[in-house]
Amino acid sequence: RALTALDDNTTSEFKKTPAQVRHDANAMFWGFVEVVGDVVSPEAEGSATLQVQGMDLSGLQKGDSVRVGETFVSEIVEIQENAIQLKESFVPPPHSEEAKEGENKNETKEGEETKESKEGEETKEGEESKMDDEATEPKEAKKPVLLKLHVKRENSRLENNQAITIAFNIARVHENTDRTVAAVELHKAIVKRVPAYVNSYLRLACIARDSGCLQECSAWLKIACTAAPGNPEVLTLVGNLHLSLCDWGPAQNVFDQLLMKRVGSVEAYSKLSMGNIYFANLENPKTYAKHLKKAVDLYKSILTKDNANAYAANGIGAVLAEKGDLFKAKEVFNRVREVSGDSIADALLNLGHIYLAQKKHPEALQMYQSYMKRTQDGTAPITTKSRADDEAEVLLYIAFAYFDWARLTENFNNAQAASADERYQKCMEHLELALHKSKRREVVLQYNLCMSKLAAANCVLQKLTRNIRRTAKEVEDGLNGLEESLPKVEEMLKWKNDGKKILIPTSMLQDFITHCKSNIEVAKIHLEEERRKEREATEMREVQRSAAEAQKQEEELRKVMEQEEALKQQEERDKKAAYKMRAVEQLNAGWVHEADMKKQQEKTKKDGGGGRKGPPPVEDGLVAEDNEEAPMDETAALFEESSDEEGDESAAKQGSKDKNAEPTPEDAKPSATEKDLFGDTSDEESDEELISSDNKKRSVDLDEAEGEDGDQPVKRQRVIEDDDDE
Repeated sequence: RALTALDDNTTSEFKKTPAQVRHDANAMFWGFVEVVGDVVSPEAEGSATLQVQGMDLSGLQKGDSVRVGETFVSEIVEIQENAIQLKESFVPPPHSEEAKEGENKNETKEGEETKESKEGEETKEGEESKMDDEATEPKEAKKPVLLKLHVKRENSRLENNQAITIAFNIARVHENTDRTVAAVELHKAIVKRVPAYVNSYLRLACIARDSGCLQECSAWLKIACTAAPGNPEVLTLVGNLHLSLCDWGPAQNVFDQLLMKRVGSVEAYSKLSMGNIYFANLENPKTYAKHLKKAVDLYKSILTKDNANAYAANGIGAVLAEKGDLFKAKEVFNRVREVSGDSIADALLNLGHIYLAQKKHPEALQMYQSYMKRTQDGTAPITTKSRADDEAEVLLYIAFAYFDWARLTENFNNAQAASADERYQKCMEHLELALHKSKRREVVLQYNLCMSKLAAANCVLQKLTRNIRRTAKEVEDGLNGLEESLPKVEEMLKWKNDGKKILIPTSMLQDFITHCKSNIEVAKIHLEEERRKEREATEMREVQRSAAEAQKQEEELRKVMEQEEALKQQEERDKKAAYKMRAVEQLNAGWVHEADMKKQQEKTKKDGGGGRKGPPPVEDGLVAEDNEEAPMDETAALFEESSDEEGDESAAKQGSKDKNAEPTPEDAKPSATEKDLFGDTSDEESDEELISSDNKKRSVDLDEAEGEDGDQPVKRQRVIEDDDDE
């Protein structure tokens, strides 16, 4: 709205030169201008070359943004004679076909109704004539579709000096909303129109610095110094750039110049930067105490005027850590995080160093990783030439934390050192990432990686003495790492001897080569031993597997045989039980028949009255009562395991035992219990019991016959004869 309020009659005009401001977010500063002439729409889709008719192409340039029709927007990559080639393949606008069809619909409502009625009357004749015409006459050529071409050009808004400030504020909004390209575009347009606008130069330098392009930042600052020499803000950024490049001398000169001017807005920042410069140059033992004291004095002077300056407090904490007072330094850094709302990323890095010095490796890794996230998302300031180099430096800190943790774990020299190998692996992973990110310290990072591989291989070789299991793969990986590291370190030593600048001492390189060669020989022996053990273990597992499978098959076969045996025994038991049941049924039938015969005899005796009691008529040496025993012979024939002799002896014994006893019908009929039939006795015993009971019954019948007839000798004789005949 502010720009619209500043518009006048000249703002509607567009420049003929290519638009410098062309981002979509800056649409208020440009527009599409129609070019005289037409563009012929290609018949085939997918073509990027468009033919033009009656168009002057001299006003177009390579890189111009153009719009063909109403919707298709692209960029010119080449200008030919009567043709332009676009960056993207042309897609015909959908509305062009509609416009073409709309040309046939320009009649009035009355005319449309008349046409429809007329067409309805001549439908049949028209169809026939059309078919004949199509068959005889050639088709007419399709007319090309002509489209308008529009080119993007800037308007005149930036020509108004009052609109420059508005444009600068819009660019700052773009920066805060991560639309960096749109912001850079506006800043460049501003300085092109107003070369003395220093704020845009500074913003371009800051954007380049935050993006890691320090060379471009330096170029913008040089232009700013030329445009506004002596400007405090420009000098501050120049000094900050020298700090990022570790150019301590030029940076000190810039900030000394600012301190001499006593500019209040940049005085605290200048003192802080000077303190950081002194603190960063403590390597020289001769100037160590002097530089450390100057750094402390500068930090304290800042806190004297502003006790809430978290950056100065962070510097005091770094000085305390340098003096070895880690506990107080940690308190200061934690306080800085609280006061600043954790906005100072350097406090995280310093806390990581404190925890690492206290051998609190998990806490140190947490701080380093938090700082790493700040570096990746751009919230942490750049301290080296680029953000990638900053990430590589943090990765180096993380790798060293894992390395130191692994060495501390190895000091147990027992099974508790098992996790050292994993931490060495983590160390090597982060070093490889650091090598991928930056090449500034490639030699140092490469040596650190080789040193980590040497330590990891040595850790694997000592696992046996620490009672830690290892595999041939682990030994092989360690050996491969040693074989890869040895030629690299030998090459570094060669460079050192040739006079190249290598920051690693020669003695360290020679010691590494000596240890690496000896470990390679030992690793080869260990590898063969581990492979032999694995082969033996594999063979043993194969034997055990085969034995287990054979035992399993044998067990399955035994179970099958047991099941078959159990089924067979069950079938035998079922058969014997069925046989016994049939025998019992036959016995019951015989007993019923005997009872009926006895009743019939008793009835016959009663009907005979007082007749002479003598023996019944004898036929063929058999007593008439023997007919009663006929069913007994048939029943006894069912028991195959009993013999006649056993029957006679049992009958004789039973007859002598029960000679004077008067049998009763209940005693004469034995009871067949469940135990007798399905008890624990064997089948032979059960059969003998049944036969004995049968013989006993026969003996009882003989005794009854003797008691009734009184002719004892004749009865016994005839029974014996019967038995002999049988």
